[in-house]
Amino acid sequence: MNTSALLIGLSISGVLGGVACIVMGVIGQGTDEPVRPPSRWPAVHKFLIARHRLILGSVAAAVTVLGLTGWPVAACTAAVAVLALPRVLTGRTAVQQIRKLEALELWTRRLADLLVAGRALEQALEQSAARNVPPEIAGPVSSLARRLRVARMPTEEALRLFADELDDPVGDRIAAALILVARRRGKGASAVLHQLAELVARDVSDRREVEAARAEHRTTVRWIIGIVVAFTAIAVIQRSYAAPFGTPIGQTVLAVVVAFYGAALSWLHRLGSAAVGHRFLTDTGRGR
Repeated sequence: MNTSALLIGLSISGVLGGVACIVMGVIGQGTDEPVRPPSRWPAVHKFLIARHRLILGSVAAAVTVLGLTGWPVAACTAAVAVLALPRVLTGRTAVQQIRKLEALELWTRRLADLLVAGRALEQALEQSAARNVPPEIAGPVSSLARRLRVARMPTEEALRLFADELDDPVGDRIAAALILVARRRGKGASAVLHQLAELVARDVSDRREVEAARAEHRTTVRWIIGIVVAFTAIAVIQRSYAAPFGTPIGQTVLAVVVAFYGAALSWLHRLGSAAVGHRFLTDTGRGR
């Protein structure tokens, strides 16, 4: 590796290291959750906390690849691959979505049982947070109970914020049903919630069947990625074969090839991913 490549490597390493320090500094700041309408920053903060190891791994991969090859395009590709491939190769997002729906079904049934026992809606919502809430929805349920009990927030506003934190069309349906119960204060709320829980259970069953079919697409993606990685390893080992990629024109060609592969893998990933539904409870009264 020549001197210019070494200098480029050191420069990019410094930049990536600075980004990593900023990310870790942001993650290290602990703040108590305020009892007010959520902003976009908590979602970003939560993402950084959940992905900080992946981000650091991405930086390390970029520095390593740059040091081995001296190719900036390869370094950027390695960084993006570390961030994107875990999501492409696994169905974790779909599995988490199914688990969240199962948790919402269980919580809705418990809430319906509390209403049958003669509890008022607000009292039932507060008591539902004291029971064994599934971890997938424990945060939003606890926040809902705290807004009702501590902040004395109006029930409808608290339920809309609850739907925002769930950020799911099914959560919107449950929150909308509870808002109607809060407005009318009539009988039959328990029966409505039980019926809604049955609909969620059917949705979970259907999604499991679809997820089993979409797993075949992810298997195809794994094979393609494995072949590409093997070919890349052989190309790097054979220095004479890969030498043209070290020139500016070679880097340009490599960038085009990587872009085509990325587009193809993204398309295959979309075929194996579930479409996200549209929410309808979006007016949370922000800015009040």
